[in-house]
Amino acid sequence: METAYMKAKRAVEEARHIAIIGHLNPDADALGTGLGLWWILKGLGKRVDIVNMSDPLPQILSFLPGFEKIKKQLRPDVDLMISVDCGSFDRLGVERPESAKLINIDHHRSNTGYGDINLVEPHFASASETAFRLVTASGWEIPKNAAINFYAALLSDTGFFGYEGVCERVFDFAKALLRLGADAEWTARMFRENQPLSKLRLLPKVLETLTLYLQGRVAGLDVTQQMLRASGATVNETDDMVNYARSLATVEVGFLVREESDGTLKVSLRSKTNVDVSAIAKRFGGGGHIRAAGFIVRGMERDVLIEKLLKMIEGEMKL
Repeated sequence: METAYMKAKRAVEEARHIAIIGHLNPDADALGTGLGLWWILKGLGKRVDIVNMSDPLPQILSFLPGFEKIKKQLRPDVDLMISVDCGSFDRLGVERPESAKLINIDHHRSNTGYGDINLVEPHFASASETAFRLVTASGWEIPKNAAINFYAALLSDTGFFGYEGVCERVFDFAKALLRLGADAEWTARMFRENQPLSKLRLLPKVLETLTLYLQGRVAGLDVTQQMLRASGATVNETDDMVNYARSLATVEVGFLVREESDGTLKVSLRSKTNVDVSAIAKRFGGGGHIRAAGFIVRGMERDVLIEKLLKMIEGEMKL
């Protein structure tokens, strides 16, 4: 029987016009995996676009090779879409062309299996690892720029190799990427020492909102539209700030509630060892990983949201 990876290989090699697309509000895994595949498929002589519908894109990731090639329009004549790092089709922010086949490349266990071909590996550390498996199984050449992108995706989604799930296989993947031309020191520097001034102006405003709940086992942060305007920051610059809530010694679960321009609330959840935050996010219509997840709510006041969220967290913690 033909495996899903071989079906994906055949679909790519038979396609005339391919579009690679990641989720809205993309992170390094979405863009790094997508750009890595873009370089590889360009090397195959394919007509291929890299697409993301978010505006603006996170400029902190502009160091990724090919970043400037990302388009904000999905052409109607594509006959193959490849989604990366996206758990459900609606998070791509596009309508699927009628003639397009869809390959779904991901590592979220909450993935809905929305593709015609689904390459979803929940035990993998990043979507780039799933993409790499497709590329190596297919025997396609991996240029240096693809390795750089895949490595950035891996480094980000493993928290610099510090998250649960990092194992020997993950380091073997990193080793392979370094052999292909990825630069560990340069990539780490681009993440850690390439921050925009607006983000540093935003951070103290966010930290001032820090609130402890449930005997100090839960910490919450807020980002409001007023904070974003005052600091000049974009929503993309808030993505990792939830980690400050989790970093406190007594805290098991940290969350960040971000006010969007349309009044919706985007919630990011992080846990240390005991709470499956993806189960909580799923109850709000979101998803993610056991230790990192998120969701969006509409038409709900912040205080009501916090009350519901804390009850769910308390239930998961079994305090």
